[in-house]
Amino acid sequence: MSWGRSPASDAGQAGLRRRTMADYSPEALPERHPGLATLLPTGIDRLAACAVGIVVVLTAVLAAGFSPAGFAWLTRLAGPRFANSIAALRVCVDPQASSSLATWMAQMLLMASAAVAISVRFMRRHRRDDYAGRYRAWGWLASLLVAASCTAQVPVGRAVGAFVSEATGIACGPSGYGWWVAIATTLLTGVSLWAVLPLHERVATAAWLSAALAAWGVSAAATWLGASPRLPAGVGTAAWAAGSGLVAIAMLVAARSVIREVRGEAGRAGGRMKPKLAASTPRPTPVVRAADDDDGPQADTWQADESTATQYTDGSDIDEERETRHLSKAERKRLRKLARMNRVA
Repeated sequence: MSWGRSPASDAGQAGLRRRTMADYSPEALPERHPGLATLLPTGIDRLAACAVGIVVVLTAVLAAGFSPAGFAWLTRLAGPRFANSIAALRVCVDPQASSSLATWMAQMLLMASAAVAISVRFMRRHRRDDYAGRYRAWGWLASLLVAASCTAQVPVGRAVGAFVSEATGIACGPSGYGWWVAIATTLLTGVSLWAVLPLHERVATAAWLSAALAAWGVSAAATWLGASPRLPAGVGTAAWAAGSGLVAIAMLVAARSVIREVRGEAGRAGGRMKPKLAASTPRPTPVVRAADDDDGPQADTWQADESTATQYTDGSDIDEERETRHLSKAERKRLRKLARMNRVA
């Protein structure tokens, strides 16, 4: 049957098989989408809402992981039919598990904090009074936050501690973990001070970062002690997640501080600086010498122009006239010309 097909029918079937081009609105262009800096919260209400949201979600996840009585009540409520589903849900929020919801949230918060730090770096690099490249501190801080996010799943601390212990011959802590704690604390503290101290509004950012470092210190102590009866199981993971949330809040506060610096709002309790309104004074009416009736209206106009053009000025009244009213372009040109003539004379 192939020899009996006409070329027109083949072309029509090929057109039907051809995929139509997708139709997009002009709003879908990448140039229309704002960057990260325009999405950061600058108002105190939005910033407080973000901070409260982070704290509430982390608290709910950690509270669910540390409350076996709640899962027991949920098992009795759902019955034996959903026993396996509830057991799987309990493993997801259990802070003692190697991979839990709290650990994943900590990783996401640290990656988001690194993105905010990069955005702050792009804004701080345009500060004119910056010296010695202080804006680079935010890039280093972002790199440290990415490394901290990796330590949740990758045993970076164990590898670094083992290497330094073998290189120096000094074992600090279990399996050299003390070396990792010392190196991480030194880097985080130094880079944080390097980045935060040049800010105009640094107190809030420093407070949130200090709280985050304290929470991570608790996590490091729990890891150092290991399975100790003095600390409940899962405290290290909970402290790590809490510190990651505090770091995210600190980065949002720092970004708000830098945006306020860029807009000229830092150090002032009010909003943006309002431009001063120029004093609107009535324009003085020129005094025109009365003309004869025979000259007509054209003579009046000519005499007014002549009296204005031939009036002598030494240039001292230029500033006074500028302070009282706005001058037109022709008037400013005439006054400058008269001032030059006065200096030549």
